[in-house]
Amino acid sequence: MSDAARKSKSLRQRLLPNARAGNVTAQYCLACEYDFERPKDRRRAAYWYKKAAEQGHAEAQNLLGECFRDAVGVPKDLEQAAHWFHLAAQQGEATAQLSLGFAHFYGKGVERDVDAALRWYRKSARGGEASAMLNIGHMYRTGESVRQSWTQAIRWYERAAKAGNLSAMHWLGRIYDGVEDPPERSDKAVYWLRLAAAGGDAQSQCNLGVRYFNGSGVRRNRKRAAKLYRQSAEQGDTWAQYLLGLGYRNGDGVKRNRRWALYWFDRAAIDTPEAKEALKALKTT
Repeated sequence: MSDAARKSKSLRQRLLPNARAGNVTAQYCLACEYDFERPKDRRRAAYWYKKAAEQGHAEAQNLLGECFRDAVGVPKDLEQAAHWFHLAAQQGEATAQLSLGFAHFYGKGVERDVDAALRWYRKSARGGEASAMLNIGHMYRTGESVRQSWTQAIRWYERAAKAGNLSAMHWLGRIYDGVEDPPERSDKAVYWLRLAAAGGDAQSQCNLGVRYFNGSGVRRNRKRAAKLYRQSAEQGDTWAQYLLGLGYRNGDGVKRNRRWALYWFDRAAIDTPEAKEALKALKTT
């Protein structure tokens, strides 16, 4: 047994008497030990979360909801998940408010109610949850429960992005890149695409690569473009795989290499017709 495992076992032994005596803090801490520390025991974690949750511990209620939602230590039960999320959310637990908003938006364990979803997302956002800010941005972008507004969508995406949400950075890059209805803003597109790409967002890596390839809003640099295509392609983005295949076929940003061109075209051909045609043409030459 490792030193960390021995320490965790010792802590559990110290917490257990107080947890059994009904101390809610000990119950919650013991649940977290079983949930997050090795050796893990998710069934016991759920048991002690429930003990603490029944005494009104908001974080335990939220984590118990996650257990029921994700079938961790207990059978999957979306109604029970929503029940515990609701109790925690009423106490101001921002993560539970986010999860409850999600449940209402998609009708997971509760009736679908986008107005209720928006209310809980707003409360969660006030608590600092970046994913709630992102979801509010989505609702303004699509006009779900609110009047569609690009101004408001961008405002919420920017709030989420500044809080570190990678998906919000992606959406800002996409919007300013001219993919959506608002007019293209190259300076802002490059700014957000760079941040999202650096964070590992595959589509942003590909889109930024296209800008470097074409010299759009940045100095033209096809080696940089190929590097970004590769980062995206290795994550499974099929358009980036196709573009990287073109690079190898034509010698753009990388040395011309027929074998690697065939490899990337073949991977992209699953759902990219252009790659399928390029693969077929290259095999016949």
